Amino acid sequence: MKITGHTRTYALIGDPIAHAKTPELYNRKFAERGIDVVVVPVHVSPESIGDFATAARSWENLVGIGVTIPHKEGMIEQVDRLTDAARLCGATNVIRRAGDGALTGTQMDGPGFVWSLRDNGVSAEGAKVLVQGAGGTARAIAFELAASGAASVTIANRTAERAESLAESIRSAYPDCMAEADRMPAGQFDLIVNATSVGMKESDPLPLDADLLTAGTVVADVIMSPPETALLAEARTRGCVTHSGLRMLEAQFEATVAFLGLDKEEIV
Repeated sequence: MKITGHTRTYALIGDPIAHAKTPELYNRKFAERGIDVVVVPVHVSPESIGDFATAARSWENLVGIGVTIPHKEGMIEQVDRLTDAARLCGATNVIRRAGDGALTGTQMDGPGFVWSLRDNGVSAEGAKVLVQGAGGTARAIAFELAASGAASVTIANRTAERAESLAESIRSAYPDCMAEADRMPAGQFDLIVNATSVGMKESDPLPLDADLLTAGTVVADVIMSPPETALLAEARTRGCVTHSGLRMLEAQFEATVAFLGLDKEEIV
């Protein structure tokens, strides 16, 4: 892809950011589509996201911002508008910059995850689900699974109050879905989702009890680097169906292009 003075920017913020797969994947897809936009990773600390948001409003050739760990919840307070999906989840992972500098945040982790499951032949309807984590990504995925007809969603998180708060919000929004918080879940699940950052480092333990990984269970991990985490490797050896974080990212691309308004442009 040739970068010129006409090329616009999509900034991906996180802390850390070196692990991110979005620049590699999206830059390739932008080039294939002939869209003159480049994804640039930007390392921003939690203490500096306010300064970054202020700078983004005056960044004239910025089309939007991708948001990764740990800023998905923090950026909620920095944008000017939120879509209903972002407001419900309390987190944003894609932000559009308008011509006047206004920032609008949406949430695509949840839909992207469910779309990627369907592409892999997996339906959430009627499923008994375990979501590990209660942060921005976990919230988005849990709400979307409930919206997609999951029979139950169990939230496991180190901080019990956050897990119970999420479960209560799901019950309020989707009364037909049985949602509960359980720090030490047991039994069998149809779908298990690790929506934490545990597994990014080789030294990390498994994010959940390995006894939950029973043959036939769909085990998903939102982590994209490494593509196969220790959890997915262990799940595969136990006869589970595995689902990598890269699938979720790939499923979000077209929706991101549409949200940013890039699908309406002439191909360069």
